[in-house]
Amino acid sequence: MSNTITSQYLRTQTPVDDAQAGNTPPASDIELRIMQDIEQLLADLSVATANGDFDTGSGNTGGGGGGFGSGASNFFQAPAFNLGSASGTSGGTTPATTGTTSAPVMGNSGTPNGQSGSPQQTGSVIPLSTAPQTTALTPEQSKQTADAYVSNLQHDFGLTRDQAAGIVANLWHESGGMNSGINQGGAIGAPSSNMADDNGNGYGIAQWGGSRKQGLIDYAHEHGLDPSSQAANYGYLKQELETSESGAIAAVKNTNSAQAATAAFCDVFEKPSDPEMASRLSHLSEILA
Repeated sequence: MSNTITSQYLRTQTPVDDAQAGNTPPASDIELRIMQDIEQLLADLSVATANGDFDTGSGNTGGGGGGFGSGASNFFQAPAFNLGSASGTSGGTTPATTGTTSAPVMGNSGTPNGQSGSPQQTGSVIPLSTAPQTTALTPEQSKQTADAYVSNLQHDFGLTRDQAAGIVANLWHESGGMNSGINQGGAIGAPSSNMADDNGNGYGIAQWGGSRKQGLIDYAHEHGLDPSSQAANYGYLKQELETSESGAIAAVKNTNSAQAATAAFCDVFEKPSDPEMASRLSHLSEILA
């Protein structure tokens, strides 16, 4: 504290001075003088700080809202009642907050390890290939395609990453690694002409059969796409999930884990005679890795 402030404060008569002089003032006068002395001290400190008379020391000043560093000046420079601006940025020399509460980080989508307090629309739209598929995808291409589907499903349906991954784990299993132009049995290319709704003539990312297989072909033609393209397959999948298969999305949204989401989509959307759940969960691990 500067000598000026010290001398000004010491010159202020206190109740102790009165007592030593034999004049004991009433209690109310004592309280009044104490308050006046405190007000004078605070005023002197404010002036000294503004004039640079106060020794701030070498420590770091605290953040907004009265944060304390190692410097002696923190108490005076960061009042405890400074709540910052209306936008949420705290006062003080270093903003303590930015005014925006970010969702905890969750893999690629912004929620913690795939789960937030409630499902949020956090994915981004990733364009998918419109080219016909003529050869099977490599493992790296399968993972890239799966990641794109996860992100798009999050964005389009407000799913968490775990929920979207549960859907994609089923698609990976059905298509032998996210192959959009795969016929049941493994042949890559255009869909076979057999529209039987059985266990031998499925096609595409979800191995659609019968009228749903025809639905994929019709969707592709209506949108100027090749039925074997990723763009046609995802577009038709999205259309089904918004309409005739919306119950599958509702079932997935009611789950709290990636494994539960995988099982829910399998039961409501795929409805296989043999779920082969171990395979689907294995692919889920690859997607979440």
